[in-house]
Amino acid sequence: MSQPIQTAKTYVFGHQKPDTDSICAALAYTAYKKAVGDENIVACRLGPVNKETQFVLDTFDVEAPQLIKSVKPQVSDINFNNSAMVTEDASVYKTMALIIDNPGRSLPVVDADQKLIGIVSLPDIMHAYTDSFTEDFLKRAETPYQNIIDLLEARVVGDNGAAVITGNLYDNSQLAKDAMLRPEDIILTTANDGALRQAFTFGSRTIIVSDTPAGTTPPIPRNYDGLVILTHKRPFQVIRLLSQGIPIKRYINRDAVEFFMLSETLEDVKSNMVSSSHSRFPVVDENGRVIATITKSSLIDFGRKRVILVDHNERTQSIAGLDDAEIAEVIDHHRIAEIATAAPLYMRVEPVGCTCTIITKMFNEKELLIPKAIAGLLLSAIISDTLLFNSPTCTDQDRAAAQQLGAIAGVNVKEYGRKMLIAGSNLSDMSVQQIIGADRKIFTMGDYKVAVSQINTGDYKALFEHLQALLDQMQANCEADDTDLAILMVTDIVLGGSELLVAGKHRELAHEAFGIEDEDISQFFPGMFSRKKQVVPPLMNAAALL
Repeated sequence: MSQPIQTAKTYVFGHQKPDTDSICAALAYTAYKKAVGDENIVACRLGPVNKETQFVLDTFDVEAPQLIKSVKPQVSDINFNNSAMVTEDASVYKTMALIIDNPGRSLPVVDADQKLIGIVSLPDIMHAYTDSFTEDFLKRAETPYQNIIDLLEARVVGDNGAAVITGNLYDNSQLAKDAMLRPEDIILTTANDGALRQAFTFGSRTIIVSDTPAGTTPPIPRNYDGLVILTHKRPFQVIRLLSQGIPIKRYINRDAVEFFMLSETLEDVKSNMVSSSHSRFPVVDENGRVIATITKSSLIDFGRKRVILVDHNERTQSIAGLDDAEIAEVIDHHRIAEIATAAPLYMRVEPVGCTCTIITKMFNEKELLIPKAIAGLLLSAIISDTLLFNSPTCTDQDRAAAQQLGAIAGVNVKEYGRKMLIAGSNLSDMSVQQIIGADRKIFTMGDYKVAVSQINTGDYKALFEHLQALLDQMQANCEADDTDLAILMVTDIVLGGSELLVAGKHRELAHEAFGIEDEDISQFFPGMFSRKKQVVPPLMNAAALL
């Protein structure tokens, strides 16, 4: 499963349909960057690990990089500046103040674990002001005592043993002298000596005393077993604030609540916001906890994901959303394509047989020790990309790097290389689509779109038992992704060359590039090992001529 990713890190990854160089370069370059002080960096991959690469990872006991599918801006990339939320016991007064002080007309309501339970909006709260204020309104609303204590800016003396109001509210001045109230009832009185003395005779265990000067405590009978709430506010202020102290739980919208996950793309969020009647939306994490709220204006202030491309530099071979990311570096050994960036970047592209040769040189240039496991990854990539030094792309730099890395990794380069290539060439349990798609790259060549796949095998002849099925699948792929020509290179280092299988509506490109006749479905080319040097350039020349 692909994982949601965060803006703070730098993500290093190779191309789609990753081969051994793509995976190992991502892991090794991440190790290099950490060695030079960049700790906030992570190796990634854009697709599944093939059998050859898995053999390498198992041999050197290294975990595969994290799988990611896109670097499109996500909700997690937004620079959150609004985390206002309330619980269902929050007072109408507090909630109204938060709504007014924050953009939008609503707030998320959360439980004790900060998990989303609903939304409360300005129109919802307005119902609180139209409800009838009878003597039992605080009880009906299940109002917490703390709400009214906070609103009245009160001091308290004593305790009534209750957290929530369960009685009626009475004004002392309206009670008969011999009235008897229930213990749970509340009396509102003033700090006037006569009124206060009378309030203690009615049997209530809660008394609110208004007009109490700050820092003073009126006389309270020693035998009074209850709660006295002292506030400096006037009686009319107390009544008004009590009406706003009721909790919002009765006014919460708990149905069809609209919210966004951290992993959702801003593209999807924007689309949903346009069709919504709300203006503020909660953002929740994978556990359902609210971490912020966003509005339409939030979509303007976000951070682009920072990425480093290894073993490729073409958008068609890279990750979805690359145009929305910040490309910080490119480390590659392929031709430079159409890639463009909004800001300067570090780019190192060299005409060697493997990206990992370049990374090995970078370790050496900084005089950094290469860990044994990383040396094994670097060596494996060089062996894979140069087909154990048989490819015409192989240079003296690749061979020198391989010898250095073999010594560090503690392996015999030739012996290990043969084992590795054989491990990756068992095609018996692969479908035709897996064979074609394991290392398939799409190139734009003038007006043509060309797919070139390559598969290495030690069982060359067995592959031709499925020849027609392979050609049919290649043709289907061309039609599915509007590709003009598809070529499959079946490379065998024992036979010393590659068979080219050809499909698509513009086979004349293959005829012009390699002399493959229209009636031929494949042809063997001795000494052909490199897609980059021996297949792509002739095709590009052919595309320019036709």
